[in-house]
Amino acid sequence: MTEQRPIPLTDLRRRAPVARTLIREVLTGLIGPVDLVYDFYREWNGCWKVRVTISGSASGRLEFTLLDTPGGGMLAMPRPLPERWRAVGIPATDGSRWSLDEQGGLVAVVASR
Repeated sequence: MTEQRPIPLTDLRRRAPVARTLIREVLTGLIGPVDLVYDFYREWNGCWKVRVTISGSASGRLEFTLLDTPGGGMLAMPRPLPERWRAVGIPATDGSRWSLDEQGGLVAVVASR
């Protein structure tokens, strides 16, 4: 049996506010308080992405791919994923955490207790 992985989010209707909140929470947890400007757009395959301009405790730009998780949540995966974030993973709205393996494939991150 193969492990279920997040799939590209192709329907953003009524979900943009969730994506904005998720991205803000992810970045605040990883780098501290930030001000964000969002630019949503669709890829050629229909997948939604978000370019984010960051200011505040850090500044720069990141791009996120929006995905639906197997547990019914939303994942906003930064691309490229900074190396120091790989071990902790990126949280999704359903409580799962995801990272990328060496080949760039999505992998679940199990929280250590």
